[in-house]
Amino acid sequence: MHTVLIITNTIDLTVDYLIDKYSDQVQFFRLNTDRFQDYDIHITSEETFIEYQDKSSSLLLSECDALYYRKISMPSLDEYPSRYRQMMQREMMTVIEGIAETAGHFALTRPSIIRKADNKVVQLSIAKKVGFTMPNSLITNANQAAMSFSSTAKSIVKPISVGKIISSETVGFIQTNIVEEHTEITGLNNSPAYFQFYQSKDYEVRLTIVNSELFGVRIDSSDKIDWRKESAQLKYSKIEIPSAIAEKCLKMMWHLGLQFAAFDFIVSQGDYYFLELNANGQWLWLEEELDLGIAEMIIHTLRKG
Repeated sequence: MHTVLIITNTIDLTVDYLIDKYSDQVQFFRLNTDRFQDYDIHITSEETFIEYQDKSSSLLLSECDALYYRKISMPSLDEYPSRYRQMMQREMMTVIEGIAETAGHFALTRPSIIRKADNKVVQLSIAKKVGFTMPNSLITNANQAAMSFSSTAKSIVKPISVGKIISSETVGFIQTNIVEEHTEITGLNNSPAYFQFYQSKDYEVRLTIVNSELFGVRIDSSDKIDWRKESAQLKYSKIEIPSAIAEKCLKMMWHLGLQFAAFDFIVSQGDYYFLELNANGQWLWLEEELDLGIAEMIIHTLRKG
């Protein structure tokens, strides 16, 4: 039986689903990074050994066949002086990423590859290289450049990275928003943003690709700016992806060294407009909606490499 190390957190429902469904086919070892203190980790030049402190399960990294790197979060360090917390998190992440970079003969996906692939600057360059059609875009930290760009046509603004805002009591997300006409844009100097011309749409497409297998979903949303907003009413349906678009997606994944990716498109009058790629995108909610077979392909890929 193949052994798969999953690096994630305790609230990852996708991993719960996979372990519940496929534990008869795969031996899973789950490393929850937000409970880092629950593990004893020993790393030498000869071997890496990870064991639950309660001795319920352990893993020799040399016996790990594959890695599934999911969603990382850090344990609370409130009990420690604030001046030490950043250093402590950095030390933990160095260990976690070191394990993830060296575990198994195959991975979905090494953190170094995810980090490069999810960089929007890199994506713009490669999307152009493979021939995607895209809305006019500007990533900038210059207030005047952003104002000039957004005054040319109706525009949207979105985060360059995840847009997560963490306070002592809440976690919030900045999502895609319209740039209001005649709004003065300020504060970009040390906080650059991603601007695009607004593209009207008939619908959107989320295309998940696992090991060259395509799982296309059409998304009809009541929110014409960002279907991910909580207030949006959504309808999902399976869709065949045009071969020319599929070829460009696979080429982009090849450039980035990916075996898994989730692509977002706007479709307007039959034309596909590339928005972004997520190298570690969520997929479970679509699997549950449409029984796509993504989970089966992920497990098959982790087992076969």
